[in-house]
Amino acid sequence: MPNQVKNSVLDFIGLIRVNQWVKNLIVFLPMFFNAQLIDGNSIAAGFVAFLSFSLVASAVYCLNDIIDVDFDKNHTTKKKRPLASGKISKDKAYKLMFSLIIVGLVLSYVFNSIKLTYVLLIYFILNVGYSYFFKNIIILDVVIIAFSFVLRIVSGGIATNTILSYWIIIMVFLLALFLALAKRRDELIIYEETKLLVRKNIKNYNLKSINIVLVIISVTIFGLYVSYTLSNKIKEQFESDYVIVTALFVLLGIVRYFFLLKKRIAYGNPTKILLKDYFIQLIVFGWLITFYIIIYV
Repeated sequence: MPNQVKNSVLDFIGLIRVNQWVKNLIVFLPMFFNAQLIDGNSIAAGFVAFLSFSLVASAVYCLNDIIDVDFDKNHTTKKKRPLASGKISKDKAYKLMFSLIIVGLVLSYVFNSIKLTYVLLIYFILNVGYSYFFKNIIILDVVIIAFSFVLRIVSGGIATNTILSYWIIIMVFLLALFLALAKRRDELIIYEETKLLVRKNIKNYNLKSINIVLVIISVTIFGLYVSYTLSNKIKEQFESDYVIVTALFVLLGIVRYFFLLKKRIAYGNPTKILLKDYFIQLIVFGWLITFYIIIYV
């Protein structure tokens, strides 16, 4: 492949943020907990949900870069992004965005159901609002991010005909809220240290308040998770009294994440932390394997 073509492909991959698709893997959680991981049809349905959601999410990244292109051009690191650097034109970015939306929606409708398409539309509309308005309003910006993760888990449930418990919805929302606030915390520290405006609304946040809220959310997550593992309904669902063992991994994950935030590792970016920190990867793997043994063995 000629270097020019290779660089062009890499630029488009950078624009649609393929590395962020790892976030969409949570669409597989409903089928995993519902013992559908050994069913080929469920796996195929889950993959359609994953791919459809990833394409629509990439369209949102394109839109966000189009809107912020002038801001990104004056940013020390974001100016290297394909659109801000001029490697990809606005016109091409718009065409790519609409193509991704159309393919994602058609894929969900043809190979799954109209309900999944509705969820994707809700996600896209919500994030259009986020890109234009809500991302500049503190607290509301992270709440919308957290709700977007709830839509991911809902799409996985719809795709595989899995009824979601209120436990998983609440904990996904709180975990996503925790991660979004943790990222804001690091962006605020960068702003206070260098006066570099990582995002437009970051100077309206308060470090002390974020720290307090992060502790409250983390304690709430762990408390709810322990309650979840000890509930009779969950014990009956998994036919096991050992679900409580998985709480150890949740506790380790929270403690490790706080350690990484303190050390400023990966600058509070949850995707980078998941992809680069081996300890976090081991914790997630241990949590999944333990549940796999409880559910499938």
